[in-house]
Amino acid sequence: MKTKPIQPAVVKEKITSSGWDYHESDTRMYSHGIHRYSGKFIPQIAKRVLEIISMEGELILDPYCGSGTTLLEGLIAKRRVVGIDLNPIAVLISKSKISPIDQDLLDNALLALSTSIQRYELMTNFQQMENSDIDAGFLTDNRLQEPMFTKWFQPQVLQDLLYIEQEIGKISDEGVKQLALVSLSEILRRHSNAHSGYPNVMFDKNAPKKNRPGRNFITQFSKSINGVSTLRDIDVDWSMSDVIHGDATMMPLDDCCVDAIVTHPPYIGSVPYAEYGLLSLTWLGHDYKKLDSELTGGKRQRKDVVDRFRKGYGNMISECFRVLKLGRYMFLMVGNPTVKGEVIDLTEMTIELAEEVGFSVIKTTERSGKNRRANKMNKETLIFLRKPK
Repeated sequence: MKTKPIQPAVVKEKITSSGWDYHESDTRMYSHGIHRYSGKFIPQIAKRVLEIISMEGELILDPYCGSGTTLLEGLIAKRRVVGIDLNPIAVLISKSKISPIDQDLLDNALLALSTSIQRYELMTNFQQMENSDIDAGFLTDNRLQEPMFTKWFQPQVLQDLLYIEQEIGKISDEGVKQLALVSLSEILRRHSNAHSGYPNVMFDKNAPKKNRPGRNFITQFSKSINGVSTLRDIDVDWSMSDVIHGDATMMPLDDCCVDAIVTHPPYIGSVPYAEYGLLSLTWLGHDYKKLDSELTGGKRQRKDVVDRFRKGYGNMISECFRVLKLGRYMFLMVGNPTVKGEVIDLTEMTIELAEEVGFSVIKTTERSGKNRRANKMNKETLIFLRKPK
């Protein structure tokens, strides 16, 4: 069934109908808060943009889906969604965020893990594990001796984390197992030797003795379960989604197949996603240095970081133009980051690259960039583009 086109004049009117700050809004409702992610998109902005540039049943793309904010808001708004990201941690979080799970499965897993971890900690506290029936297979894990892990995690903490991971691996339901791994990833940093005073992961040679992670993991898993449990109360076909671990500059999508694009691109040099996620990436078997070399704007210390970002960013915009249907809209929210002491006008760069491939600018507006740590931005620009008919 052919839908009535959304006219540019209507889009412009809705953009300017009210402000875009949302500083006091709850950004952790539903499953949005199951895992921290730097530079997160604000759910209220994604929701409003979706209502302005798309209709129910249409296909929404987020080529930098991050932790899945656009995907969740798109599904709640009864759109079909597809997200792409090169970061495997982002893909893991996104998939968990949009996957309702049977409550009995979740409750049973929480009880089993709680019981197992409590018993394990009791036995190890009294040094009685050898005489118990606790599965000690994790003690043969190579990570107990690998310098990368012994550097970042104190001996008892490392052993405990490996035990928790082992018990997660025994969960039969893949969705529950995935959510438990997200919860484990979320607690890694606070139990590591990373300095607590910096957003990036810096080794603290004077790190205090860390608490055992078992109780913290169970608390986090319980919070994640509560977040995901709210999804079952929403009338949504959750199967209308796809999360792709891939490159936004080479999308596995057909020409003119997407009805709208909503994304929050990375900040050049300001949010080093691979560096921030190095503990989770390494723990789950990924090479964070390799990922950093592949991400748009990665390897932020190199002199050519802005040029490399521009090239990758431009290729992404070109791909978006290819997959977007004629007469439809693309939205980007960008900030102007500071790279090596110089403010980069990402708004100007975005518009220039978009117009080069054929997009027309429908409207831009601004919001204050409050609480954007790790950069000096005090505002962000909302850019609405249209692919001509």
